[in-house]
Amino acid sequence: MARLGDFLARFRPSGVPGAAALSGVPADDSAGQADELTPVLSALADVQAACANERRRAQQTADQVRERAHDQAAAIVASARAEAEEERARSAALARQRDDQAVAELLREAAAVAEGVRARSAARMPDMVARVTDMVRSLADDRP
Repeated sequence: MARLGDFLARFRPSGVPGAAALSGVPADDSAGQADELTPVLSALADVQAACANERRRAQQTADQVRERAHDQAAAIVASARAEAEEERARSAALARQRDDQAVAELLREAAAVAEGVRARSAARMPDMVARVTDMVRSLADDRP
């Protein structure tokens, strides 16, 4: 029967490359690696803290920029609304002015047409009066 020591000998750490030796498992250097990595990881902790601080500052700066942009956008919208009201008022005044001019032009044309009608009536009046007078006289002459 195999002894426990023989069994465990199979798992002894293997050495560096070199002359042929009995087979084994790779050496467990995890303890050595932890000792090697501790200073590097502690240095990284400082870098991570610096990165976190930088990230916080960047977030604060971004928040400030966003807030300023929001305020600027609100000011631009308010200004645009005020300008829109002013433009509507100017447009309405211009439309009223154009309408007033069109009405005045129509009134001038209507007055000219009315004057033409009066002039033609006045020119035709003596003939019409003479015709009506003749008709009335002819009716008066036809009386029994």
